[in-house]
Amino acid sequence: MQSKQILPILALEQIKGIGRKSIDEILKIFADFKPGSPKDLLDRLKEAHEINKRIKVPDIHEVEKCWNKAKEILETSQENGIKIISGKSPGYPKYLAEIPDPPVLLHVKGNIDSLSQKNMIAVVGTRKPTQHGAESARKLGRVFAKEGFVVVSGLASGIDTQAHKGALDVNGTTIAVLAHGLHTVYPAENKKLADEIIEKNGAIVSEYSWGKNSFRSYFVERDRIQSGLSLGVFVVETGIKGGTMHTARFCKEQHRTLIVFKPTQEFTDHQKTEGNAKLISDKSADIIFENDDDLDLIRVKLNSTCKDLLTHEKNKDKPVIQEKLTLFSRNK
Repeated sequence: MQSKQILPILALEQIKGIGRKSIDEILKIFADFKPGSPKDLLDRLKEAHEINKRIKVPDIHEVEKCWNKAKEILETSQENGIKIISGKSPGYPKYLAEIPDPPVLLHVKGNIDSLSQKNMIAVVGTRKPTQHGAESARKLGRVFAKEGFVVVSGLASGIDTQAHKGALDVNGTTIAVLAHGLHTVYPAENKKLADEIIEKNGAIVSEYSWGKNSFRSYFVERDRIQSGLSLGVFVVETGIKGGTMHTARFCKEQHRTLIVFKPTQEFTDHQKTEGNAKLISDKSADIIFENDDDLDLIRVKLNSTCKDLLTHEKNKDKPVIQEKLTLFSRNK
């Protein structure tokens, strides 16, 4: 853990009035942001304020308080096996780094290397699926894990839970993105599932520090991370107003592949699949999934997305990441 870089960023996160956008601006202003004390941090804030007047400058007492709180979070995280990485850390996921608003910090418990895998797919959906939706999510978790994908989801009840379980059924790797600090698991009944994810070489991850409880907006912010980690998002079942629709929107904004499960005739007009129908009718879906024959199409499309992300416009002035791009395994 690069504590010289992590500690001051954690301190910034504790200062009221300094949010993610302000921190992003501060990090852009200072190429090497490693203030070593509260006074150093305050000096950097004053310098940043001269360049961008919207950046708040607190008094030294607030900075000292927030610095000490950050030290406490850092120590507690280390004691609980949580690694904290910044956008400049070697282990920061390369796809996630390219979204418009990547997390400043990621808090990771479990196998941090799982975040660096290039073959990831998010499998998401409603918290209260139909039986068919739940069974489909678990099957998809198994199928994609066998294909060599890391299955990404949000550890919520319903579709998320079944997707994680499906991957674990076949000893696959799965990552859960949480909308709060890693001091807790929500829902509480998924604590055992979270432990199993970690035990089986996966990870639970959040942009929120130890002790940070969830808010409604955090779940939407979490959705951009699920999509940002992945090559594609598979929508299994969702209503019109489900949080999954946010994930689908982020998927399109981030130039990932959106795959939407086409409801069977029995569930065509079901409330739990209205979101699926809308995504299909709006022509938002890159792939409309009807049966296992569509897996070949998914393989090809995700390979194409992988290649596009590695040579994205944003990387023109950076060294191109050289990776062998091969079609995913067809092992079932």
